[in-house]
Amino acid sequence: CELIGDYRHQVLMGDMNTHAVDLLENSPLRDLGLMAPQVEATFPSWRPQRNLDHILLSSDLALERVDVLDQPISDHLPVSVEIRLPDNLRDKALVVRGDAGSPP
Repeated sequence: CELIGDYRHQVLMGDMNTHAVDLLENSPLRDLGLMAPQVEATFPSWRPQRNLDHILLSSDLALERVDVLDQPISDHLPVSVEIRLPDNLRDKALVVRGDAGSPP
């Protein structure tokens, strides 16, 4: 919390070894107002039964898509999200990349 609490837009991801509700309600993360997209089980990768891997987002980042990837390269399956940045950030990102005149 101390590391990301001052940032306006937050993405926290990884193998959390617990369920999202525990992170969001019973840990120091509860004060950040993060949301956890509902995903399928990720552990163990050969027969997933538990959801221990999460991508937590601040509420101003719009979730476009969330997937658990069928790529058993470890004992956990990877999680993937697509998000939409707030318009003011998206415009800045396009200018930095030099794509300001390109369609989204």
